[in-house]
Amino acid sequence: MAFNLPSINLPKIRNCSRCGKIFTAMHGEKICRDCVEKEKAFEEQVVKYIRDNPGSTLKEVMAATGANEKMLNRMMQDGIFSNAAVDKPKDATYPCMSCGRPITSGTYCMDCLSRLRDQTKRAAERMQIRIKEDKKMSTIERLDALAQKEFERESRMSGIKRNFSKGMFKNN
Repeated sequence: MAFNLPSINLPKIRNCSRCGKIFTAMHGEKICRDCVEKEKAFEEQVVKYIRDNPGSTLKEVMAATGANEKMLNRMMQDGIFSNAAVDKPKDATYPCMSCGRPITSGTYCMDCLSRLRDQTKRAAERMQIRIKEDKKMSTIERLDALAQKEFERESRMSGIKRNFSKGMFKNN
């Protein structure tokens, strides 16, 4: 008799990517709690500097706080400055996740956002058409279509097995 046990997400033991210390990662964390706390404290220092020095440039913030551009980009992308009611540095931009064009907020530039919106809309329209077509099909037609797909898959697999046994896939 087989038992179906619920899947349990067990914690994983990892080395912190920053300090190398061993820690238990419950939700896929890459850095330990100590490093997370240090990072948050460092981010608070950056926010405090920008709050105390409004109109600072990115270079001034980096020089004064020791923060690197990658960290400041992540902070902007995560909305830390807007959440803290602090203006971003004057020349602060970071790359769009899709095309790399410099942006000042969000994850994607307006062109990529528009393109993604259009792609999503077209995909939704295709799904609606498929749903309507599926509703028109009888149960027997659906079973026939599934059987045909399975037959095609099995045919491909047997062809691959035949070619493999003939030696067609051997390394030269």
